[in-house]
Amino acid sequence: MKNTIKLICTLSLLICLGATLTANGQNTIRFGITGGLNASNIKTSFRSDILWKYNAGISFAKELSGNFSLASELVYSSQGRRLILNRPEKYITHLDYIAIPVLVRFRPDGKNLFIQAGGKFSVLTNSREIHTNSNNISSTNDINHLRQWDAGAVGGLGYWLGSHVVVDVRYYYGLAPLIKKHTVLGPELTPIFFGAPKWSNRVWSLNLTYYL
Repeated sequence: MKNTIKLICTLSLLICLGATLTANGQNTIRFGITGGLNASNIKTSFRSDILWKYNAGISFAKELSGNFSLASELVYSSQGRRLILNRPEKYITHLDYIAIPVLVRFRPDGKNLFIQAGGKFSVLTNSREIHTNSNNISSTNDINHLRQWDAGAVGGLGYWLGSHVVVDVRYYYGLAPLIKKHTVLGPELTPIFFGAPKWSNRVWSLNLTYYL
């Protein structure tokens, strides 16, 4: 059931994206490949460290009126965080998503530099947390009550290196809480409600895209 919901959501977004890209314009859609580095973290009530990961996928771009253009991607984004307690004890959280960012780009002078802003919706494909204890022994654990999707805002700057290559830097600000509120059964089988810890994704990314 969960996989069916994921597939329906992803296909629905792709259909909406395709309709947006093809409407109200005479220029063709440009396709490309994209990839880059993710400097990711998870915002919580306590401080954690950046985890270096990656993203890769396919990209789309279409010129709009004036100095505006529309860009989107279908990418595999690997992210997470590092939480070091007392060395060597640490937790490393890995979260992998299929993500669809949609960005409006504006070139202030009509040339190579552009500003971009938009949103991103992601479907979780894999999650795990690796704990290394004080004896330097590692174990892999599931993350309980984890939300199966994420959504948030994206903004950044980019630059066209000629007519085919774009380099850009972005910041993703997750708006959806990663952990769901949940209820567990107490000692006498009575429901006990637990509020979800306030986890949300934060990701800086440096990307290189080649358009055909």
